[in-house]
Amino acid sequence: MEQCLSLINSRSRQITGKNQHFFFLFILYRTESCHSRVLTTPPRNKFKSTSEKKSSSISRTNNKRQKKVLDNDDSSSEEDSVTVSYKSKRIALPDGPSDGGATRILQIETEEDRDAQAIFEKAQKINAELKGKEDDKIYRGMNNYAQYIEKKDTVAGNASSGMVRKGPIRAPANLRATVRWDYQPDICKDYKETGFCGFGDSCKYLHDRSDYKHGWQLEADAGADGSGDECDTKYEIDSDEETLPFKCFICRESFTDPVVTKCKHYFCEKCALQQYKKSARCFICNVNTYGVFNPAKELIKRINQTKHDGCDSHKEDESEDDD
Repeated sequence: MEQCLSLINSRSRQITGKNQHFFFLFILYRTESCHSRVLTTPPRNKFKSTSEKKSSSISRTNNKRQKKVLDNDDSSSEEDSVTVSYKSKRIALPDGPSDGGATRILQIETEEDRDAQAIFEKAQKINAELKGKEDDKIYRGMNNYAQYIEKKDTVAGNASSGMVRKGPIRAPANLRATVRWDYQPDICKDYKETGFCGFGDSCKYLHDRSDYKHGWQLEADAGADGSGDECDTKYEIDSDEETLPFKCFICRESFTDPVVTKCKHYFCEKCALQQYKKSARCFICNVNTYGVFNPAKELIKRINQTKHDGCDSHKEDESEDDD
């Protein structure tokens, strides 16, 4: 402090006037600030509190944990460097098959070693092995009987492909398919709709007015009546004279009040009831009738028609005799 006061006195002699007044104010401000700093700074304690000790111990443990994690990372990286390795093939080609997967298949249908084509090929192979040999009394299955007559007249006799052989066709299993949708059939629209084209013969599009149907449309039209190709009786002509009998099968006489069973057999009502008392089965086919006998309307209509035709012919004969 004494050195500071001596320094202030020496400087104050050099400064005069208003500057000397400001200089003294500045010196007072500086001394007060220094004095307040000296009073406010607390004395340093030689002993630490418990909170400070805890914080220091926590920081040390955290540092130890970080060191352990770093050590573990180093060990894992060393293990990875040992176990994981990659060696280049030194070939500038893409990975995978050379054809890009064009020949890959997905077998979701019957396995190729168990389908109809495989069974046919196996039978052909067994027949070729057993050709000219005696029967060895070994049963090889229903499809592998020895065929002593070889079919050579037709291609379908020995063909392995399902396109010419009878039976189910092997389904395609290819994943890749090349399909082209023909959205531009190159048909002249004006000529197809109106029959006239302003370009005439110089038109580059096809002049065609016919309508084409796809295969599924033709099949839909064919099966629209409810029958289709699977109906075996589609083109059969039914004859009433062949289906309807003219005598009862039980009494061997003309029908009186004819009835029909579920199995389409005709009897007299009296004969059918007497037969049902003996057995509930049909007299002809031995099928259970369950006591159901319906009136044979077609047979009654035919009997009435024959009676009417007979009366008309009898009247014509009488009129001819009178003449």
